[in-house]
Amino acid sequence: MNRFRYGQAAIDKAIRYLKTKKGTPPTFITKFPNGYKVKQGKLYADGKRVIPTEGRDAYLRDIVYGTKSEYPFGRDSLFHILKHEVMNVSKRDIEAFLNAQGPLVHRRARPKKEKREHLRSVRKPGILSVDLAHIRNKDFEDLFPDDGHGYMGPPGSKGYQQDRYFLNAVDLLTGYLVTEVLQGKKPEEVAPKLKKMLERFERISNVKVRQVEVDKGGEFMGKTSRMFRKATAAEKAKGQKDGPFADVRLIPMSQNATVEQTNAKMQRIFWNLVAQRRGGFMTTARLAVKISNRTKNRRTGLTPEQAMKNIVGGITVKQREPKAGPTERKKAFPVGTKVRILKEVRAKGDTLGYKAYKGDHYGPVESIAKVKFLGVHPRYKIGSKWRWGDELIRSRPGDTLSERLVIKRPIIVPPSMRKSPAKIKRPKGKFYKDQYVWFKKHGKKIDANVTKINTRKKWASVTYRWTDKKVYTEGAYFKQLTAQKVFDIGDKVKVNTEGAWRNGEVENYKKNLYVVFYYKNRTRFQNTFRPIDLKPR
Repeated sequence: MNRFRYGQAAIDKAIRYLKTKKGTPPTFITKFPNGYKVKQGKLYADGKRVIPTEGRDAYLRDIVYGTKSEYPFGRDSLFHILKHEVMNVSKRDIEAFLNAQGPLVHRRARPKKEKREHLRSVRKPGILSVDLAHIRNKDFEDLFPDDGHGYMGPPGSKGYQQDRYFLNAVDLLTGYLVTEVLQGKKPEEVAPKLKKMLERFERISNVKVRQVEVDKGGEFMGKTSRMFRKATAAEKAKGQKDGPFADVRLIPMSQNATVEQTNAKMQRIFWNLVAQRRGGFMTTARLAVKISNRTKNRRTGLTPEQAMKNIVGGITVKQREPKAGPTERKKAFPVGTKVRILKEVRAKGDTLGYKAYKGDHYGPVESIAKVKFLGVHPRYKIGSKWRWGDELIRSRPGDTLSERLVIKRPIIVPPSMRKSPAKIKRPKGKFYKDQYVWFKKHGKKIDANVTKINTRKKWASVTYRWTDKKVYTEGAYFKQLTAQKVFDIGDKVKVNTEGAWRNGEVENYKKNLYVVFYYKNRTRFQNTFRPIDLKPR
């Protein structure tokens, strides 16, 4: 029965025939003369209502948006129920309908993040990818309750057992790993270790380092980045010299996938060795690096150690070029597909800040203009930019009928809530207590807070911190004050922290301060801020 086409005209013809037994019945009635019945003017087959092809969207709109509907919103969940209730509504039909529903599409979770490997073709050694791997002391304490606290050796300069960091540098051609251990990740600590690593790589490979790729973390700024540039005229006047690697390109990247993969591999080896009690911390770390360099690289078909020996011996090392197979090409969206794109590229550690229920993470419907493959992964040109597959979802132009249905529907408020709430009492006038204002005094515009107010005299008492770091209280007339911008919970803002503006979102309002979460080095932080440290984004 499911193989027949059930257009509206064919269904009307079948209903007339079943009622009158006159005329020529449709093919499906002839094939199954006892399989169809008419109930309340609707056609049924085996107890299931037959939905006309032209009426699928109207039927789905009714069960999805009905005020008393209890149907789920997922494609598979909805089909699981409907296949027992109706006929001529396939899973593909349900998906096409749901893709056009703005309220549902906007609140979909982000696509699963792709693990992209081998997207670059590197032909020469000397391009290094550098990153830090955090090794926590607590992990050793959990693994060895009796001896774990001292596993990493004597306490560091701070007088207590500090965490350690593996500073890893990977040659992109061969996968060869060079590692140093640090007790902190400030640029002052990273710079000398990185210099030592680059020099060691040049001795081992007999090749000059041509390029160093890092992420945008603070550990690769300041003294670290200074190693990769020439001294300015002002610095030369102070007796400073060019950085030791001024002829090497330092490239900060949003994602440093190659070294992150090697980090993960090296740490798996390291913790395997720790669990086997192969030795102390430094002994185990050196052994993990050696085993990593003796692990076959799928791209070159050699171990990094053997590949490096080939380079020293003048033998060319080549990478295999992966190609997209028929499966990957079949899964890729074709040109012209309607999609929605993530407004913000996902970042590592952003799971706490991402809220799908807000429905604010997908943009409008756009079309794919071009498709290309990097390795086995498709990339799509949408507008003027190229996007990865995990940055978009298939969609359709919005269903205007559904949109009007939702917009015009009145909100049913419980009787107990229909009374207008009492108005919030605010002091009369432009200013009020605890408000943040700009105070024009002493030839400056000062960031201040209102502590007292006298509306009749148009006067206020304000507190502020002066350049000597002391807090002062002073009287001010309203004409000397200007209200600062007010933010609401949920507002997306730029927050000024540690001298840099970072993306954040207002979460709460506490003790006259804004509670904001923000990201630094791909890690989520939360703190309180005055309005002066926030601006819209």
